[in-house]
Amino acid sequence: MRKYRGYEFKKAVALAIHKICADLGRPPVHIQWGGTQSASITNRGYLCLNNVKDDAVLTQADLMRYVGYGVHELLHWTYTDFSSTEMGWSHSQYVAQLHNALEDAWIEHNGIKQSLTGNITELLTALINGVVAEALTEVSDWSDPAQYPFVLAVYARKHATIKVPLAEGLQPIFAKAVERLNNANNSRDTLDIAIWVYKQLAQLQPPQPPVNPEPPVEPPTNPTNPTDEDGEDGTGDPVDGAIEGDQEGDAPTPPTNPAKRPVKPNGEPVEARKVEPEAKPPEGSESGGSFFTADIKRDKYHVSNSSRNFPIPF
Repeated sequence: MRKYRGYEFKKAVALAIHKICADLGRPPVHIQWGGTQSASITNRGYLCLNNVKDDAVLTQADLMRYVGYGVHELLHWTYTDFSSTEMGWSHSQYVAQLHNALEDAWIEHNGIKQSLTGNITELLTALINGVVAEALTEVSDWSDPAQYPFVLAVYARKHATIKVPLAEGLQPIFAKAVERLNNANNSRDTLDIAIWVYKQLAQLQPPQPPVNPEPPVEPPTNPTNPTDEDGEDGTGDPVDGAIEGDQEGDAPTPPTNPAKRPVKPNGEPVEARKVEPEAKPPEGSESGGSFFTADIKRDKYHVSNSSRNFPIPF
């Protein structure tokens, strides 16, 4: 597998992103390395990616992941109505994350459907699968309402081949949301779906305790044939129904935890997990510096504040 030094890596990522811009029929973006914990883009075409050290060693898989981040943000630039995302935040943080989840899936489906780049499905599948793989190691309770927007973001992506657990009660809500998403025409439509999903989640009924539960059955005080720890009676013979040794068989599947409302018992809203893919470089390769690719190409950029008689020409 090919290896890249950090400075080579950033050049390769920038070249790929500018090529994709051309494929999308968009003007070149301004790439900023650093100053962000996740990939992002403004409506003016300023694309931010997490910076890497110039001497870091990265792989082809890292390159593919970063280009995937770039493609995802370019699809936002192409399809997303940025004013609608602000409207999502005006409802609540939770609605905003639900909207982001649906918007992410919608723009990626559009890009794949229109084959905007030759390997766009591969890039976006690798991107979401990597995000899901990390989440599966980090999240222990998928019935926590804070996880639902992220679960929806994965569920709504048809090209995601790794899925996350779905709490009981979410599937019919998410399935209807995806059905509506297939007919969405713009970001206002995806926001309407997000608001609808939130209303459905708010109506979920919390699990109720059983009514008049049966009293527990007390074991007999003097059983006729008490068994010892080996499952044998006083004769040394196995008792009917006792398990001898290790027998093969599938363990019963634990029931799925029921979905809960995205509101705490005291009425406070739940803070939703972020759903946007985060452009995190491999451990040890991240750099704290920040610069715009376009800036360092400007004539005399590095000596813009120096004397006119600076002796070395640039």
